[in-house]
Amino acid sequence: MAENNANENVLNNGRTFVWHEVYGASSQASIDFYTSALDFGFTEMEMGSMGTYKMLTRNGIPVCGVLGTTEMEQIKDAPPHWATYLSVDDVDARLTKCQELGATVVVPAMDVPTVGRMALIMDPQGAHIWLFKGAPQE
Repeated sequence: MAENNANENVLNNGRTFVWHEVYGASSQASIDFYTSALDFGFTEMEMGSMGTYKMLTRNGIPVCGVLGTTEMEQIKDAPPHWATYLSVDDVDARLTKCQELGATVVVPAMDVPTVGRMALIMDPQGAHIWLFKGAPQE
């Protein structure tokens, strides 16, 4: 692949698959592994009543969230995995379309202040993906 095409591919992926999260039993164990093995950095963001959101960074910029499945009641039964967030134009409209085509809503659409609107679906074959629209930037 030519360098120009590779750069275009990276840009398109970055605009389409806009966020990732790693789910492990222990958020600290995930942080320790990825910072040591793959040279990620680490930061945290206070989310008010939602608690503290932990993130891996690259060059000081957050690139993915880190969640501990034994640390959060809502995800206590989730197996270790990586989650992907797909950028969409309208979460609610896309959620309706996905359901019409056989998807199941796993986590209903919700707003996260200053972050955006999101919903988790399971497609008709059982694969999970988050639909995401970022909050307008001030």
